Formats: sequence, C-alpha cells, structure tokens
Amino acid sequence: MATDAVTYERRLRRQDAWLKSFSRPSALRRLRHFVEASDWDELIVAQEEWINRMCIGVIIVAALYFIPPVLTILFMG
Repeated sequence: MATDAVTYERRLRRQDAWLKSFSRPSALRRLRHFVEASDWDELIVAQEEWINRMCIGVIIVAALYFIPPVLTILFMG
C-alpha cells in the first residue's frame, strides 16, 4: 500500500528521512511488475510439449481412479 507522506524541508535533511517517507512497493505491485516485465509466458510456451504430456498423464490417472466407482454405480443402480 503506497502512502503519501508530507515531509518538510527540515526533515529531508536527515539522512534516513527520505527512505522512511515512502514505503516499499506492495507485494501485489511487485507481482504485477513481474508479470508485465518478465518472459514467464514464453517459458511456458517453450515447455508446452512437456506440460501437455504431464496433463495427459494426470487425466489418465484420474480416469483409472474413477472407473471402478462409476462402473459400480452404473451396474448397481
């Protein structure tokens, strides 16, 4: 959260007054800067084949996990 601070000329002469007058950027602002300035989306596109294989593996494991209960429900109901 950025705060506006009123600083007087006399206070600004102190060495640390300027640093204490303005807060650090918030975590949300730093995350926004990271998303806008970095190349994270290009890294994901470069790893697309590996990510697709991993997703297909998760789908196959989930299907194998849910097939027995679904078959039980279909044949008993």
